[in-house]
Amino acid sequence: MQKTSAKPVVRRLETTHLKPHRNKTLSLLTGAACALFLAQAGDVRLVSDAMADEAEVERLMAGYEAFKPNLAPIVLDRGDNLAFTEASDTIHPEQTAFARQMQRGIYMPVKDKVYVAVGYGITSTTMVVGDDGVIIIDPGENDDFGALVMEEFRSLTDKPIKAIVYTHRHPDHPFGSKGLGVTEEDVKSGKVKIYAHDSFMEYLVNDASVVGPILSIRTALASTLLDVGPEGRVHQALGPTFDSGPVSLLQPTDTFDEMLDVTIAGVRMVMFHAYGDAEDEIGVWFPEMKHLHGSETIQGESFPNIYTLRGTKFRDPVEWYTGVDRLLEYAREADSYSGSHMRPWVGNAFIVERITNYRDAIQYVHDQTVRLMNMGYTREELADTIRLPEHLANDPWLGEYYGTVAHSTRNIYGGYLGWYQADPTELATPGFEKKAALYVEALGGRDAIMEKARKALDEGEYGWSMELLTHAVRVDGEDMEARAMKAEAMREWAYQQPNIYWRGLALGGALELEDKLDYSRIWNFAAPDIIKALSPDAIIESVRVRLDPEKAADAHMTIGFRFTDIQDDSALEIRRGVAVFHPKSPEKTDATIVATKALLDDILLEQTTLADALAEGSLTIEGDEKAIERFFGYLDPPSADPIKLVVR
Repeated sequence: MQKTSAKPVVRRLETTHLKPHRNKTLSLLTGAACALFLAQAGDVRLVSDAMADEAEVERLMAGYEAFKPNLAPIVLDRGDNLAFTEASDTIHPEQTAFARQMQRGIYMPVKDKVYVAVGYGITSTTMVVGDDGVIIIDPGENDDFGALVMEEFRSLTDKPIKAIVYTHRHPDHPFGSKGLGVTEEDVKSGKVKIYAHDSFMEYLVNDASVVGPILSIRTALASTLLDVGPEGRVHQALGPTFDSGPVSLLQPTDTFDEMLDVTIAGVRMVMFHAYGDAEDEIGVWFPEMKHLHGSETIQGESFPNIYTLRGTKFRDPVEWYTGVDRLLEYAREADSYSGSHMRPWVGNAFIVERITNYRDAIQYVHDQTVRLMNMGYTREELADTIRLPEHLANDPWLGEYYGTVAHSTRNIYGGYLGWYQADPTELATPGFEKKAALYVEALGGRDAIMEKARKALDEGEYGWSMELLTHAVRVDGEDMEARAMKAEAMREWAYQQPNIYWRGLALGGALELEDKLDYSRIWNFAAPDIIKALSPDAIIESVRVRLDPEKAADAHMTIGFRFTDIQDDSALEIRRGVAVFHPKSPEKTDATIVATKALLDDILLEQTTLADALAEGSLTIEGDEKAIERFFGYLDPPSADPIKLVVR
């Protein structure tokens, strides 16, 4: 089949073939020669072929000036920035210019009514002031963050918190409630309402209990495991920083499916489901104020993560732009706008234009991916081919600092067609380790690979150098010379990336290759308060993914779980390598564990053991105690060893 090719449009940045610019003199010369700034009647294009110097960053920052009048006024300016904002030849200039938009302070999109804390972390937390209390939207990533933001809000009002809105379950949004000063008793007594979508807990269970370990390390690799600085984190694209800390979760008291219209503290708010970067995403419309909160349906001041490199279930772009359409219904009436990761806007025409462009960018990438798929394009060809049209590529809120078109097209391909690209070579390819060994042999052996990789590195072909060295490391994970060279190539590639995930994952990967990661800084998807908030059924059912099929190959047994404090009775049946969950325990089991949900939490959090609880009498076993021992012997034990993503 002959492929058609459209004329490529100008992108914000082309980095694929950039040569190294670590030489400061060369950086200054190329910065002056290649930087281009165009501003024509609201059309801004930022193009650069050079690594950063201060003049280059200033040129790029000029593109933001035309839009300052449409930012809400700042009523509390801290005069600082938690992002790294110094120009450096190890940071792409667009990253530096973008970081300087993240100053810390409180914005006021609706006079004396709506305040947005921007720049205190990755999340922008919103406070809405009512007659006798306040509403908090997104308490943030941890209790330290929540406490700091609430201290700032308290300089503006001392009214008590009447409600909290969780816009969705992602780790930077609902986990700072106790830091705000809200307690479990406040929630149980009805003093504070907590609102979320019906599916909030369902998806939280998946993140925390099913795939928590791998999500934790993949998220941390690009964020909390990296130090802030010229060779580490610059910002988090949606905010200046994202850090680990004490995490809390207060369970929602009020949930809904499509829409909920309530009045809290005299403030009417219409909450509505609007699919975005999360399936459980909700937006909030304040009709009397004509203020719209778009949560992460509009993800931030960047192109959206239609796929996130930390890993996620399929994000459906059709559902997403349909969610934006729902947002637009309210936006057409709005005078002001806030989101979970951005500076708030004012001015109806500006709001509608930004949201419309955002929506159209998602549909464009989806439609063009499907169009070329139907012409036979493969996953990698799509990533190389599809570019945003000029009017969207030049929108200042669609820079590819968080999501990118390239990794989004790969997600869309996989969502429609799966991993297989219809070349049977993919089916016949040798196994993971064998293929690496065969590549090493075909390329002339380990020393030849090292020579070729060094040549590629010196010539600025960092991706090819990394590719070559991957085979050498896979054959011998203890080859520290190969690992060091791959780390060097990854760093040089990372320094050229305007996208924070591309940069962060490469820098984190380089540290892993060098055994320099501090794994104690991981944001824990299975933190104590999260585990305590999960239902026992969710916890017991998730145990099935820890079953070792070899150990349980001939096993057939059923273990019941009865929780006396909440009247819950379920079971897990192991059938020859498969663990089947029963929400209602069958009459006949090999053994049944009888305990409280609180004790289960303590065991999961390693605050006690099953043996200790049995000895103390806080846990009893009905039936064959040996069956319990065999059952747990079939499960993978908790591992103290960190998960390796690059050294494998």
